[in-house]
Amino acid sequence: MTRKTRSDAIDPITRRRLLASGVAVSTAVAAGCLDPADEDVDDDPAADDADPADDADPADDDADEPADDQLNVTQQVAPIEWDPIVANDAYSAQVYHTIYDGLYEYEVQTIDPQPKIAADAPEIENDGTRFIVPLREEPEFHDGTPVTAEDVIHTWTAPVEEETDNMPDVAMIESAEEIDEHTVQFDLEFPYGAFDDLTLVRYVVNAEARQEDPDAYNTENPIGSGPYQFVDAEIGEFADVELWDDYWDDDGPQIPSIRWEPAEDDAGRVSRILAQETDVMEGIPPADWEDIEAEDGIGIEETPDTGVFYLAFNCQEGPTEDPDVRRAIAHCHSTSDFVEGVIGEAGQHINYPVGPTIAEEWDFPVDEWMDMEYEFDPDQAQELLDGSDAIDEGDTLHFISPPDDLRQQWVELIADRLGEIGYDATVERLDWDTFTTAYSSGDADEFNAYSLGWTGGGDPDVYYYQLFHEDNAGVTQGHFYDDDGFHQNIADARETVDEDERRELYIEVTEEILEECVWIPGWNTDSAIAYDEERVENVLPDTSTSTTPRLDVPDTTLR
Repeated sequence: MTRKTRSDAIDPITRRRLLASGVAVSTAVAAGCLDPADEDVDDDPAADDADPADDADPADDDADEPADDQLNVTQQVAPIEWDPIVANDAYSAQVYHTIYDGLYEYEVQTIDPQPKIAADAPEIENDGTRFIVPLREEPEFHDGTPVTAEDVIHTWTAPVEEETDNMPDVAMIESAEEIDEHTVQFDLEFPYGAFDDLTLVRYVVNAEARQEDPDAYNTENPIGSGPYQFVDAEIGEFADVELWDDYWDDDGPQIPSIRWEPAEDDAGRVSRILAQETDVMEGIPPADWEDIEAEDGIGIEETPDTGVFYLAFNCQEGPTEDPDVRRAIAHCHSTSDFVEGVIGEAGQHINYPVGPTIAEEWDFPVDEWMDMEYEFDPDQAQELLDGSDAIDEGDTLHFISPPDDLRQQWVELIADRLGEIGYDATVERLDWDTFTTAYSSGDADEFNAYSLGWTGGGDPDVYYYQLFHEDNAGVTQGHFYDDDGFHQNIADARETVDEDERRELYIEVTEEILEECVWIPGWNTDSAIAYDEERVENVLPDTSTSTTPRLDVPDTTLR
């Protein structure tokens, strides 16, 4: 086996005709993944050490018996905040999706946006740079105040004004103004092809309540216009909402109350669903899939997901600033073997930075990209490391992982392989808040590489711009890769609505990501849930981790 170099690894791209079909996208957030498998990966001793099964399941400490009219959901990572202006993780979104209504929302298990607070589709003017959105008059917030244009304008301008992690989602808006109390006009800096399919799909916050006390709004008193009201939460323990009797939409959900409880270790989560101590569990460990499915009274539902999981390098500082060090780390293992051995049929290996459904929609050359995977070649890895001035034998590389067993297992495998060829590496599993601060720092003392996931919608921009462009360094990307042409290509793709032109630019960007080893793409998994068939009916996973399970719909009921 030989390393694929820039000159010999890249086959000429076969330019295929771009499919004429449109694409749709969703608000993107950092995501979790299928959870760890207990089965060993070949040559992966670290797997046995991944997150011990006797780790505390915070829910176990709660002695309260669940109420009969309460739906109990077990999450794989603990949510941390409730204000969609600042929150940027899928697990928090699972909760606040029930508290807030969107201006537009995706239909269940689709990426097809439909009006919610909006009364109709937007009117588009000025060559695609002006969007005029009519609002319904009947929606109200939980405090009884009506939802108005002022709330919509604040929702779409606050991320930039406050420089939150969600700033990239709305940064193309030049101005937002009130035409009247129920009509908003957005003017953009440039034609942005995904504006109505992606940018307008956001949760509307209560502008007055939020601005009075932003911290309390985020942690103690979120006020939306959604079907559920926030009741109480203790971070790491539980979050409770209850059905709002005065919900403006007659076609709302029926379950009286919902409690979310995290169980970040696989064993704790699986034992809860098998013992029917929870009604719904998201994050099914692949190794436990068959056992759960075979259990009487436990059902599994799954649907294609738009998310990706990856390992990114610190390209700004430290040994991994050298692309040969990054390539050596990639050669230390086989990502495809890891995915096949650990995830199996619950997901698929991808060697590109978008979900397979997006790649298919855009007719991207995925076969050529899959051939560009860095093959397992320890001799080549050692030769690259020995030849680099950026690292000496005995130096220690530092990998960080969020609280997710599978991603931890992946980086532990790489660390172990580096040790086998004389280069030490450490793995640090961080809580979610600490992890997001560390990976966005660009500080080599904090990390040399990190594993993460991203879940979004059907337009490539939400992946390429947010995860790779320099505008988002330290916000939603932590690799700090620096190349003027690379970033210009991403910006050019963002600022045109010509899909043929965009496709060619994204292909060029992807080739550079793989050649320069900015990322090691990992896998895509189906969105899946396990549920107690005796307790719930019509509970469904969604196309994004952030809305799984989908609980704002009328068909989901308790028995």
